[in-house]
Amino acid sequence: MCGIVGYIGEREAIPVLIKGLEHLEYRGYDSAGIACLGARSSKFFVAKEKGKLSELKAQLNGVPSNIHLGIGHTRWATHGQPSRANAHPHLGQNGVIALVHNGIIENYAELRAELERHGHKFKSQTDTEVAAHLVERYYHGNLQEAIQKAIQRMTGFFAFVVISRDDPSRLFACKRSNPLVVGVGHGENFIASDISALLPYTKQVIYLEDDELIELRCDAVTVFDLQTGTRIKKSVSRINWNVEKAQKGGYKHFMLKEIYEQPEVVRNTLEARVKKGKIVFDSLTQKWIHRLKQIDKIHFVSCGTAYHAGLVGNYMLGESLRLPSEATVSSEFRYEDPAVDEDDLVVLITQSGETADTLAALREAKARGALTLAIVNVVGSTIAREADAVLYTHAGPEIGVASTKAYLAQLMIIALFSIFIGEIHPARKKDFTQAKARTLLKELSRLPRQIEETLRDEKRVEVCARALREKKNFIYLGRGYNYPTALEGALKLKEITYAHAHGYAAGEMKHGPIALIDQTQPVICIAPSTSKTYEKMVSNIEEIRARKGIVISVTTRGDENVRSLSKYTFSIPETQEMLSPILAVVPLQLLAYKIAVLNQRDVDQPRNLAKSVTVE
Repeated sequence: MCGIVGYIGEREAIPVLIKGLEHLEYRGYDSAGIACLGARSSKFFVAKEKGKLSELKAQLNGVPSNIHLGIGHTRWATHGQPSRANAHPHLGQNGVIALVHNGIIENYAELRAELERHGHKFKSQTDTEVAAHLVERYYHGNLQEAIQKAIQRMTGFFAFVVISRDDPSRLFACKRSNPLVVGVGHGENFIASDISALLPYTKQVIYLEDDELIELRCDAVTVFDLQTGTRIKKSVSRINWNVEKAQKGGYKHFMLKEIYEQPEVVRNTLEARVKKGKIVFDSLTQKWIHRLKQIDKIHFVSCGTAYHAGLVGNYMLGESLRLPSEATVSSEFRYEDPAVDEDDLVVLITQSGETADTLAALREAKARGALTLAIVNVVGSTIAREADAVLYTHAGPEIGVASTKAYLAQLMIIALFSIFIGEIHPARKKDFTQAKARTLLKELSRLPRQIEETLRDEKRVEVCARALREKKNFIYLGRGYNYPTALEGALKLKEITYAHAHGYAAGEMKHGPIALIDQTQPVICIAPSTSKTYEKMVSNIEEIRARKGIVISVTTRGDENVRSLSKYTFSIPETQEMLSPILAVVPLQLLAYKIAVLNQRDVDQPRNLAKSVTVE
């Protein structure tokens, strides 16, 4: 989950590394560091600091100039607490090798004990320092060979970037599961965990596959097989979005900007996927679609916010199409001996395309012969490349750690895919008419404007947030399609305010949670009037009121019944129940954001979290 950047070229390396780390800090912000080497240097220039990147930048006044090779890192702690000693980069025993790492070396304790028996002394608690020492132990003038030998001794998931003080003309990197992408320039080359770190300098990129080793020089990029050392020919891709899309654009926080980008994201999704009233997925081959027509069951597999999108998909397919479906948390999928085979479709949902548990689930599904489909935001990511087919959400870079616009993009793709299946699957045509498809597409076309209308309620949300800012416990209730919305609303609040929040299926309230209700308890009730369980939700609200709970409702505009029963009400425009989660989650995103700001939380980089979870 850490962020890695490396540079070799004619520019001053340190400003390039710092700018790259600024774009990667969402991946981890427990500590940051750089290691650089000049053409005439006899040792590395190393600077590391606990805390956010700003702490490192503060110590970089008067740094050496004429440095053209370097590596940088921003950390999400796994082995060892956040500290300067545990910050990357790490050096080998004699300071010959400098290395940064993203991932986990599972057998590091065994390797560390072995190295200590050979006289190695360690300065940190990290598994990464073990890797630096191990590479240096095997280094006898050939860095490529040393890396290959060291990797053969390691088990786990990792991405490394390595430099040697003996050779300032080269930089090496390799990966297994964790992301790395190369930026190709003129007289300079770059490497990073994410394309956003490369965009200030180049739009030409090379995506690395697992077990590939790359050598970067100022004027050359060479890729090898990590195991055999044989050369591999790679193609260069061009990125079609620019760095401005990853800037705040006048908003106080990335999260707020991304909430307000949601109408555009939904509009762009529709324009790209709906042509003349028909859903078009250009990336799905006819061979793939032929197999799709024969599937008997769909599994949605994902983590966190993406899991909530999968739950909504489960309702869409199960209720609207009568197609058997199931949503499973990625981390549970492969350990429960999943009952999937060649007659099943496994849909992997992930913003980053690098989520370790979801990647493991993908590989498990493929090993069992299932058809796989990735719904991913990041082009060229590992899961996008390994799945049988991919549907990109194209939400643009999402920098805020708490997902907002990527979630809506996932819901949109799932809704369109559900309609697509209803139109093509022979066994479902009796349950899904053309008239129903046309109605849903018409309702989908209204969503961008309806989200804009919902966002105009921001001041109403702020009034509620000010009243509830000191509350430490929240309950979220929803039914059917909006049970996942309750889960997502609660997750957003937990992520960025640090208040405890719990989402429940509203029918479960009487089976325990109702014991929590008193005059101090806020309960957010999601009750769109188009829901077939609307009356049941109203009954839940009445039960909360009877116990003097604080009712905050999300309901359809003009619903005076629910408004009269609520302390605070957020209104959404009327839409089909199947599509209501796309609207209902928006005020909940705003509520979490407002409470977090009022409590002076770090909205974009909440504690202990990282945007891309690349360790299990």
